[in-house]
Amino acid sequence: FMTPELKKCVDNLLIQSVVLKKLLVELNDDIDAEDFSDSLLGHPQELRFVKQIRQFKSEEGEHWIYKLNTVIGIRFIAEDNIDKDPNDTTIDPILEIKSEFIAQYESACELTQDEINQFSEKHVYFHVWPYWREVIQSSCARLGISPLIIPPLRV
Repeated sequence: FMTPELKKCVDNLLIQSVVLKKLLVELNDDIDAEDFSDSLLGHPQELRFVKQIRQFKSEEGEHWIYKLNTVIGIRFIAEDNIDKDPNDTTIDPILEIKSEFIAQYESACELTQDEINQFSEKHVYFHVWPYWREVIQSSCARLGISPLIIPPLRV
């Protein structure tokens, strides 16, 4: 279901760019790439949220610019950690890949905070997801492990 606020965003926001801002790729210290196997990937935890939304007028003053800092991550934890709170800092993941992208949009009209918040809940991921999938693939290749398969985004 698309609310009137969300429809306004979808109709007016034009994607301008998606840029990587931060990247964390970490394989557990106790595991070498040659010892890594898919059997270690049994307990994934996903992370997905918009960290920051910034808006301002373009230099020409004709358009509004919206920058959505979007964090997406996945980590795989050991079975003895699955009952812990995901925010527990004592969890030492087997593998963690986390990225922050800045998705920049342009709009001919100013959007309200509620409108842009609704857009950020799902729609920003349509634009960021292909970049996230590429980060996963290239990170796995650089680690020397078999690639993780991240399916296309479905909402």
